[in-house]
Amino acid sequence: MWISLVFVLLFSTGFICARLGTMDAEPFTLLLVRSLLVLPVLAIILWLRKAPNQWGNRAQRGCQMGVGMLLHGAYLGGVFAAVKAGLPAGLTALLVSLHPLATAALSLPLLGVRLGPRQWGGLTLGAMGASLVLGSGLELSHGWPVVGLVWCLVALAGISSATLWQKRLSGDMGMVEGLVFQYLGAALVFSIAASWIGTFTFNPTPRLLLTLAWLVGAISVGAIWLLMVMIERGEAHQVARTFFLVPPCAAVMAWLLFDEQWTAPMILGAALVVAGLALDRPSPARQPSVKHSDPEQA
Repeated sequence: MWISLVFVLLFSTGFICARLGTMDAEPFTLLLVRSLLVLPVLAIILWLRKAPNQWGNRAQRGCQMGVGMLLHGAYLGGVFAAVKAGLPAGLTALLVSLHPLATAALSLPLLGVRLGPRQWGGLTLGAMGASLVLGSGLELSHGWPVVGLVWCLVALAGISSATLWQKRLSGDMGMVEGLVFQYLGAALVFSIAASWIGTFTFNPTPRLLLTLAWLVGAISVGAIWLLMVMIERGEAHQVARTFFLVPPCAAVMAWLLFDEQWTAPMILGAALVVAGLALDRPSPARQPSVKHSDPEQA
């Protein structure tokens, strides 16, 4: 339980970082620098762990690079680009928070996981709650930039695909080792994106450097490692529904940092999110058996 809560708290800060970071840097350049800085941090973790490294085979390393291209490249790149394009951070969080519905819909054909009425009911309540939390305060009269909406769809497809792909992976590759190849894949995506459609703008202000430090330590290492643990231990749709807590949490952070006030529909939406999570909570009889394996394996 604590893993999910800490993950939500850390992951929710990503939308705040997107707003702050893109004030001083082009999004793909910022994320490229972030990906390259994560690699030596992971190398230090591997060295301090003092355990045999588990690099897996060539196919497993390639799959982890593919997951990184989707999870970090498409998802984070899409979120940061959408915010930079002028889409409100709240609306961006709302749109990408709907990915559990896409993940749940794909769980049956790709993983053979059949969802019952309780699961679909919980996912529906969660989606309604997320919509109320972040949709109640949107100023629709200003219009939505089409480019930003397209980037949101890229992010939505990326995180849904990455969640399902990571769940299907198995083998003898360690979790930290897997993250190394994920960020190598992400760095490849961001280097191409920054070269083709970016500007390599990077103004190292104190605000940007602090944002970058948080992106590397708290989100890139902390939150993503917790996400890999959650994917390994639970069904894909059960992991995905945790993201329904991200919009309310992001709204609270925006209130604390930017004085964005809660409205009655937002409070109602938060209640619906909690109700959806409670409805979709698996009973002890349905919980999958825990494999007695090395928790470092991804």
